[in-house]
Amino acid sequence: MKNIFIIVVVIGVLGAIGWFLPKSSVDPYETEFNASGRAKAIEGETDLWQFYEDEDAGFSLKYPHNVVLSSEEGNLFLDIKVIKIDDLDYPGFDKVDVLKDVQSLKNKKLPENSGQYWELPISEKVRNIGELNGQEMMVLSRFEVCDVTFERKLLFYHNNYQVVLTLREDKSNIVDNLPQYFKLDEENCGGEIVWDFDKQDQFYKDLVAGKSFFTAQEWFDNFDKIVDTIEIYETAVEQNYSQLIQGVWASLDDKKSVVEFKDGMKVDFYSGEEMSSDEFSFYDSLPVTSASEKKDSGKYLVVKVDDGVLEYEVSELTDKTLNLIYLPRGNILRYSR
Repeated sequence: MKNIFIIVVVIGVLGAIGWFLPKSSVDPYETEFNASGRAKAIEGETDLWQFYEDEDAGFSLKYPHNVVLSSEEGNLFLDIKVIKIDDLDYPGFDKVDVLKDVQSLKNKKLPENSGQYWELPISEKVRNIGELNGQEMMVLSRFEVCDVTFERKLLFYHNNYQVVLTLREDKSNIVDNLPQYFKLDEENCGGEIVWDFDKQDQFYKDLVAGKSFFTAQEWFDNFDKIVDTIEIYETAVEQNYSQLIQGVWASLDDKKSVVEFKDGMKVDFYSGEEMSSDEFSFYDSLPVTSASEKKDSGKYLVVKVDDGVLEYEVSELTDKTLNLIYLPRGNILRYSR
């Protein structure tokens, strides 16, 4: 009892000392900062998520801390593939095919590549992301009957790039907790638990309705939340003059004059007769020296001829128009494709 009395007295004394000590004043700079609006309130969980950006393709997104990029280890993997459309050359996904897909998405239609990702048909749809449209899908198996996969994908195109986002969950985290969608296929897969393919659509419907097991539902919902954070922005895209100039151009000032750019060669024709064939390149600056580097986006066209070089500055180069300034005289050569 005596000990309790002593403790009460000590607490009372400390409290009294605290009362009479001078109170610290509020920091005026903190007050001004909070009132200025520069202190952004945390409005949702995504404000604290990790940030990813690709400046070339012109987009950014956020993803939760329990999701890791595919180069790391974890249960929820986020894979982000960004590829130049010009570099796509595998069957069904080369540049020609992909440009058709780009146009389909612009028209809010699914691309013709349906089935090539092994997507579950019921899951495939056009999804709006700002001013763009993307192709959304779910992949639950591919290649063979024993494969069990959990992927949600979004494919879109921007700045001449193809972007494929994939959120993948480790299959053991779902299969073990949702046995009603799987079966034992000893004939084809031994003792391995595999999909009951007749129940894949129901698996997807239950996820859409938010009625699935926690791990599967978290994987499904996190994908939607990640996609909702995507921001598309415009970046300055360098013109690839070496590609854009390829083709046949007719002079607007002399109807008999035609020039063709093909495979690094500039061929001049007059009245249908070939007059010269010379190698050409683009450079960032002039004069060209042995140390100068060729650059597809450079604005200076240099043509090697027998007695030296001919130098031009690209004034305008589009799908239909080619205007060159002949250096050093400055006269303009105008062409139409």
